[in-house]
Amino acid sequence: MRGIFITLACLVQVFHVFAQDHRDLLTARYTEQQVSESLIRNQDWVGLPAYTDRGFWENLPARVRTAIIKKGEEALSFNWGVVKATDFMAFTRTGNRDIMQNPNSARKSALQNLALAELAEGKGRFTDQLINGVWAISEQSSWALSAHLPVTKGADLLPDISKPVIDLGSADAGALLAWVHYYFRPLFDKVNPLISSRLRYEVRKNVLEPYYTRNDFWWMGFSNRPMNNWNPWVNYNVMQCILLLEDDAQLRSKYIYKAITSIDKFTNSYYADGACDEGPSYWSHAGGKYFECLELLHRATRGKVDVFSHPLVKNMGNYICNVYINAPYYVNFADASAKGGINQGMVYRYGKAIKDETMMGFGAFYAHKDSMDTRLPSGTIEAVIADLVNMKEIMAHTPREPLINSHWYPQTEVAVAREYPGSQRGFYFAAKGGHNAESHNHNDVGSFILYYDGKPCLVDAGVGTYTRQTFSPDRYKIWTMQSSYHNLPEINGVAQEAGRSFKATTAAFSSTARAVSFSADIATAYPAAAKVASWKRSYRLNRGGSFVIADDYTLNAFVAPQLVHFLTACKATVTRPGQIRLEGDGFVLVMHYDAKKLTASVEHIDNNDPRLERSWPGGLNRISLKGNGEELKGAWQVEVRKG
Repeated sequence: MRGIFITLACLVQVFHVFAQDHRDLLTARYTEQQVSESLIRNQDWVGLPAYTDRGFWENLPARVRTAIIKKGEEALSFNWGVVKATDFMAFTRTGNRDIMQNPNSARKSALQNLALAELAEGKGRFTDQLINGVWAISEQSSWALSAHLPVTKGADLLPDISKPVIDLGSADAGALLAWVHYYFRPLFDKVNPLISSRLRYEVRKNVLEPYYTRNDFWWMGFSNRPMNNWNPWVNYNVMQCILLLEDDAQLRSKYIYKAITSIDKFTNSYYADGACDEGPSYWSHAGGKYFECLELLHRATRGKVDVFSHPLVKNMGNYICNVYINAPYYVNFADASAKGGINQGMVYRYGKAIKDETMMGFGAFYAHKDSMDTRLPSGTIEAVIADLVNMKEIMAHTPREPLINSHWYPQTEVAVAREYPGSQRGFYFAAKGGHNAESHNHNDVGSFILYYDGKPCLVDAGVGTYTRQTFSPDRYKIWTMQSSYHNLPEINGVAQEAGRSFKATTAAFSSTARAVSFSADIATAYPAAAKVASWKRSYRLNRGGSFVIADDYTLNAFVAPQLVHFLTACKATVTRPGQIRLEGDGFVLVMHYDAKKLTASVEHIDNNDPRLERSWPGGLNRISLKGNGEELKGAWQVEVRKG
């Protein structure tokens, strides 16, 4: 045991060194002059098969090529319509984002499917409809999503065409059009050069010029605001627009370096342990998109910009393996959904870049699971083509499911462990400390999830469909954002509050062959009204035995009975005082508690939301254990064992 704690102490010291080392990860290593001299001056950096490379496109696996062409054929009858003014207005009128986002996304998907189909077939059959798509998107007043546009007080939302906004939507649209231009300019010019000219004009107006002239978009990081996935996601798309469409070499190098400076703001606010505090659902657009930024820079500079060996970059990649439970389940704190997946090609390439066999094997595992060589890959147009290029290599690689033993993120304060390393059998738990100002925060300091045989038992609901309320001052009125709907106590009838000061203290972790434990004092995650001096929440996974949740607390005053809540995907039945039967997917567990100290009740929670329903069909159950006494000091434990 002593050896375990020595190891953890050393890890903390190493992470501290990494934390200092990763500040300004790129700009501290490469000057603007060095980047300028390294940038390939033309588009030879692309390295993907050209439209004219018929040998590649026509020799794709037959089922893949057929699937690509079929999706394009479906888009031949796509009605481009318009994204109406009232579609934008719906966000301020009803809080609904999807009314604008759905037709907007459908346009981009249709254009991408047509482009891929034309690449695969190569006969010009999709050209006219491609032109229609380029023209329709060019005529759209704004490519930004309604939820991301500034709102004028007292007026319904509409985009101001004189002040283009660069957001996730507009940057995505710009990058897609830039690739369409790269691949099909010769075809378009045979019809009319005005098509390509219009495309370049609109990308410059909506993406390049705002990027060149403004530094006040929050996601750029120049205001010292902590960054989230927006930063690498938008910068990655903007860099593609610059590299594919900017002919002025001086502007090209200047603003690629601006992007490098901006993405440094992302890693500056990233914990050195590499954990994504937005959860694994966001990893592909946080750590994953950061990797794609690095990959793009590596290609565009002939490999001269290269930080793949840096510990932070490796830790960011390993995260997605460490939080994998059992397909399709991942550790889902914050706004992440319990069910997820990975872009197998990107994970494989990330692993290859950092020379990590676990990541490469994980990419190959999903490639085999999803039959990558028989269907159209998903993702952006560049990601799809990259998957097509690497498909044979990925499928030939040995699959490796990352069923890790345990892992501790000392800065993010997230712990994960499974009962039997290398196996889906038995208990799996994840727990968190942290604070309540994390990105996509849920007021969930000290919460945990518990799975058995890779299936959900005690869970985190995740988040419902995004609306205006989700990112408003009323966020914490949504039940999924409240600590009372996580696996946490209500102290003196009071729930946790949001803010950096509401946090865990004295978080600790240990892992041995016999047991894994995590503990933290969560008293400071609650406001003064909770009147709590200390509340130590601890978890212990006894390998080959059980899982134990324990609370040891001291109150300053008694106001109301203490409540301990558990959210479960199982059928929960109080079979007798002191026992609750949990019937899950192929397993039965029993929660044991002291009936002298606690009284149990169970209530059903309907989802009433399509996003939650995808993870938890039929809804969830909330178990509440109510304290029977009024003591200022108390302790109890709940033990979960196989039934």
